[in-house]
Amino acid sequence: MKLGREGRPIAEPTGKEKKLSELLLLVQRWGQRAKNSLKTVENPFQLANGQIVALMYLQRNGACRVNDVARILGITSGAATGLTDKLVGLGLVERTRQENDRRVVLLSLTEKGAETINMIWEQRSEWFAGIVGQLDEAKIDVVLEAFGLLLQALESHQTPEPNKEVER
Repeated sequence: MKLGREGRPIAEPTGKEKKLSELLLLVQRWGQRAKNSLKTVENPFQLANGQIVALMYLQRNGACRVNDVARILGITSGAATGLTDKLVGLGLVERTRQENDRRVVLLSLTEKGAETINMIWEQRSEWFAGIVGQLDEAKIDVVLEAFGLLLQALESHQTPEPNKEVER
């Protein structure tokens, strides 16, 4: 048995603990490499990932407030305002005020924004198919099942969010 800093015994990791640790490392490595590889995909406005996520959210959910963008990205409302200001400046998003309450400002995609996010989604889909498409169909089935199980475990572990997720 190993001893910790204070001389107390440290239990050896079990087979399951070792596998969980290995899985965590693999997921982290895949995520980092995927993130780096995605940088090679054409991005006509050099949008940051947060801006792309915000555009996808608007496409899926329609108009929303800046606070909604802040919540889904996990950033302050001030940071979300800066992020959406850039999207408005690029002509990808527009702001409109509610008729019944002029204090409420809603964000929505412009036609240019919808075209841009559709193009980015198509390019990312091609990128993903180029990577995962290298696997034979049986291995793709294994990956599908594994990610389905991981999603189920995550959803059963978390408290549900009241708003929709960013999906395609």
